[in-house]
Amino acid sequence: MNILFLTHHYPNYVPDLLLHGLRKLIGSRVVDYPRKDSLYAGELVGISAENEIHLNWFPPDDSIDREDIAEKVRKGFFKYIICDSRLTWSEWTELSEKFLINIKGDVNVIPFFRDEGLPVPKGLVILDGGDGPIDIPAGPYIVCRRETDNTDNSIPLPMALPDEIFDWISAYDSEEKLYSVGFLGSFNEYSEGRKKIIEAISEFYPDSLLKTTVVPSDDNPNPQGRLDRNNYYRNMQRCRIVLNLPGLGFDTFRYWENAACRAVHIAQRMPLFIPNDFEDNKHILRFFNVDELRMAVDSVLEEKIQSDEIVEAGREHLLNFHTTTKRAMYFLRKLHSILR
Repeated sequence: MNILFLTHHYPNYVPDLLLHGLRKLIGSRVVDYPRKDSLYAGELVGISAENEIHLNWFPPDDSIDREDIAEKVRKGFFKYIICDSRLTWSEWTELSEKFLINIKGDVNVIPFFRDEGLPVPKGLVILDGGDGPIDIPAGPYIVCRRETDNTDNSIPLPMALPDEIFDWISAYDSEEKLYSVGFLGSFNEYSEGRKKIIEAISEFYPDSLLKTTVVPSDDNPNPQGRLDRNNYYRNMQRCRIVLNLPGLGFDTFRYWENAACRAVHIAQRMPLFIPNDFEDNKHILRFFNVDELRMAVDSVLEEKIQSDEIVEAGREHLLNFHTTTKRAMYFLRKLHSILR
């Protein structure tokens, strides 16, 4: 089985994490094209300061053959062709607005097919990994989405955690627990709810590690107060509870990082469908509002629940279902069931 993975140059969690899992699963038979340099440079986020780089997280491309890609597509060499929606959505939007019509999934707006004069390929998959679902016209392809409630005929495809990141986090399992609740994140005008929850909780649990900074940007990739990734993981492992709050999207990378910590994971409920999601009160604790969050935190701090059992069960569930390799296996099973 050979797979062509059409990439957009800008880092994007869902496509990048899926590519990581596929590459680990079937190696050089997965061809990223064009070569996604940011991944081989160790980047995992859209704006990477030097202290965010992790050089060993992505498999090397020593034997990736990127020659004669168009001819291979014509001859049906690739069983599946995966396309990052960032290559397409702006053109779809522009065409739809210009002509005020449904363009009915004309995949020629995908630059690679248009430029090479290629017909619609069988086994085409479009990955919508944005913070909110984009309007993708119906067409002869499969759509996978990060942000979906499973009612839009797409394949739910949330983020996942690379084994390399799990190993990095778990290396700090022996850190002494110094804080009750931990949350280190960013905010902007679109995530004021996150900031308000943090401010409310800090009043009730003054021994917590609760910090928010502005969102990194090209002009300010390392805002004041933001920890590098290594110290971020070390400090989260010093907390009895790690907290997840939605950002611009509901599915955050923090959700999967938190599940790797030796701490009870408490998360705000999300209106998403996540395949094989963590079970409430078995792998994770969930809440709707500040009052429910306080009840969940108190149940841990006052030892009303078996925290160690929840932590271990959650980490086991993460490794069984939500590493990037397991996400890639899920993805391929879904494609096989639809395209066989």
